[in-house]
Amino acid sequence: MPKVTHFTTAQLLATAAADYFVYQANKAIANNKRFTVALSGGTTPAALFTILATEHYAAAIDWKNVYIFWGDERCVPLDSPENNAHNASTILLDNVPIPKKNIFIIPVNDTPAHAAIYYEATLKIFFKTDQPVFNLILLGLGNDGHTASLFPNTSILAEKNSLVKEVFVPEKKEWRISFTASLINYAEQVLFLVAGQAKAAIVNTILNADKTDQHYPAQLIKNADWYVSV
Repeated sequence: MPKVTHFTTAQLLATAAADYFVYQANKAIANNKRFTVALSGGTTPAALFTILATEHYAAAIDWKNVYIFWGDERCVPLDSPENNAHNASTILLDNVPIPKKNIFIIPVNDTPAHAAIYYEATLKIFFKTDQPVFNLILLGLGNDGHTASLFPNTSILAEKNSLVKEVFVPEKKEWRISFTASLINYAEQVLFLVAGQAKAAIVNTILNADKTDQHYPAQLIKNADWYVSV
C-alpha cells in the first residue's frame, strides 16, 4: 500500500516536501557521497522549489554533491515558461550553489526521438549501468491520471525496453520526453506531490482502486509516497 500523508493546505505540503527533500539528500550523501534526484514540473513542485531556495533550506543541503535530472519535459524552447528545467532553474537552481555540471537538462532543442535517446544514454553514462537507480524521483498527477508524461492511451505506457522515450500527447498537441514507468519504479524513493481540490477525485480513484483495475498511468508507479492536499 502507498504511504499517504494528508495536509490541510498546499503550503504545508510544500514545506513537508522540502523537509523530505533535505532528509533524502543528506541521507544519500552520507551513504554514497551523492544525491541523485529527478524533478517534475507544475505548480506544486514550484512551491517546493521556492522553499528549497530560501536561506534556511539551501544551507541544509551540500549542493556540490546533488545531481539534478528531470522525469519529463515538454518539447518547447529551453527558455520557454513551459519548460520544466527553465522553471526549476529560475526558481531554485540559479539561487543555490549547485555546480552547473551537476545539472542534466533534457535536450529538447533536438528532435524528440534524438532527445530521448541522448537522455537515456546520459543516464547510463552517469550511473555507469544500464539500470539507473535514482535516490528520489518527484512526480505530479494530472486530472486524467497521468504522471510525468505518461498519459492515458499512449504507447509509452507499454514501453519495457527504453528508460526514456518520446511521446506525442494528442490532447496537448505536443511532443514530450519522459521517463518510462520501469525506470521510475527502480528509484529508491518516489514522491507524488498533489495539491488542489480539482485533484481530489482522481487521487481518491487511484489510491482506492482495486489492484487489478489499472486504468490510469499513475497506477503503474509502485511503492511511492504520496503528499496530498486536496
